[in-house]
Amino acid sequence: MSDLDMTWHEEGICATTDPDLFFPESGTPQDAIKVCLGCPVRRRCLDHALTAGEDHGIWGGTTRNQRRRMTKQAA
Repeated sequence: MSDLDMTWHEEGICATTDPDLFFPESGTPQDAIKVCLGCPVRRRCLDHALTAGEDHGIWGGTTRNQRRRMTKQAA
């Protein structure tokens, strides 16, 4: 499986949820984060976001700023 393989996405709760929920224009994306908390592929989603450098939206239950901090801490 490559780093950018997203076949896991089909198993995510987000696959059957309005995508706009995960890419809000403003505000705190608490509803999206709540959806992610119960997702069976949450860790794979987060790994993808960190590997691919996803800079927008909620991935693996994290915001862009949270992922940026994770990346800095890992460096």
